[in-house]
Amino acid sequence: MRDYTYLNGARFTINNLFRSLRFDIDRLDMSWVDGEKPEFCRGLRVVDNDAGNTVTVDGEDADNLIFSLTYIFSKEDAHEAFRNATDAYLTVALETKEFLVSNQKKNPEAKPEVSEAVLH
Repeated sequence: MRDYTYLNGARFTINNLFRSLRFDIDRLDMSWVDGEKPEFCRGLRVVDNDAGNTVTVDGEDADNLIFSLTYIFSKEDAHEAFRNATDAYLTVALETKEFLVSNQKKNPEAKPEVSEAVLH
């Protein structure tokens, strides 16, 4: 597998941060020479291998994604429990575009809904 990709004609280096059975989260970093800094130069890419869906996030959404992964990791005792919790979180995050885990809440029918943040 190559360690780079192209977005809008610019070459990005890929660094895999997380891999589960379903999802990959990669950090995308770009180096540019000459000219102006492009609009998107650093962010995260979430690849849903089951659905064949890829989402690129930057800024606040990328910060919320990293925070949420760290938060989930600190709450789970076993590696498999962390992977299962992360897969559940990412499934909802990609559907609702809400990347802060504390804003996610599931109703009894397992449909995602947004609630107030519990972490500050």
